[in-house]
Amino acid sequence: MNRIRHNFSLYLAILIAVLLLAFSCENKTRDFKNEKYKITLASYMPSIPKEPSQNLTTKEGIILGKILFFDTKLSKNNNISCATCHNPELYFTDTLEKSNLGTTKKKLSRNTPTLINIAYAENGLFLDGGIKNLESLPAAPLQHPDEMAMDLKKLPILLQKDKSYPALFKNAFGSDNITNALIFRALAQYQRTIISPSSSNSDFNFITKWDSVQQNKATFSKLELKGQELFNKHCNSCHTAPLFSDYQFHFAHLDTITNPINKNADKNELGRQRVTENPNDYLKFKTPTLRHISKTFPYLHDGSSNLVQASTLELDLNSEEKKALLAFLECL
Repeated sequence: MNRIRHNFSLYLAILIAVLLLAFSCENKTRDFKNEKYKITLASYMPSIPKEPSQNLTTKEGIILGKILFFDTKLSKNNNISCATCHNPELYFTDTLEKSNLGTTKKKLSRNTPTLINIAYAENGLFLDGGIKNLESLPAAPLQHPDEMAMDLKKLPILLQKDKSYPALFKNAFGSDNITNALIFRALAQYQRTIISPSSSNSDFNFITKWDSVQQNKATFSKLELKGQELFNKHCNSCHTAPLFSDYQFHFAHLDTITNPINKNADKNELGRQRVTENPNDYLKFKTPTLRHISKTFPYLHDGSSNLVQASTLELDLNSEEKKALLAFLECL
């Protein structure tokens, strides 16, 4: 009887220990998964839209995402990274009309948009909204034959063999089993920190004169004030401060001026219609942000316009008014 009691007590002790360990591990996993990393924003900036519950932003996730963003191993020829076309020193663009920096060196069909403040684009990504969210975004450039040309079946295997990546993924997501979903989530976390004027994780100072004015550290000149007045009258309804975009889709009047409507155009020229298949969305493109507009040239979805054309072509302005409007835009 004593032996039975002893065995039962031992069994009960082991069972309790296992349950406690399981509960402890579960709590650690739960705490790990929900460990938020707060991005510090300027007081006049709106809150960043809430990220998906399965991809809460963490310090470890951002670190991993940044490493992936700059790693050329993500391309087929080991020469192209996300930063090749979205160069931080060029305000996360490439300043080319249409990029030819990919694996084949062929020109792409559209201008490379800046990634600055991409976290605020809840209405779909790409200029026609063809990608739903940041977690889905990497699949397109990674696989595109003229961009990174990577076989997504091979990418996780490639990174799994790397000496450092399994540990980085374990730190970020609690598992060293690398998948495309986790790669995409890490890249999304990093891109959510690319905030103008700056974020707590930013390596770059994106503060402009407009920001300095909001912070009471500078004042606009008379010419810039006149430009602001013209901007508020003609441009503000779509390019609304402080993001200087409403991230909505509008008929691209400027595109019809620089490139007349061509009903037989490539599908990438259809605008929002490419996604919705609605004829009413023909030539509608997402309002681009004017943040750092003087640095993110050229403009329009096909890169066919310079700053003077993009800002004043449709407006009936005299030379002084054009000069004033451009002076204000350069403050953004």
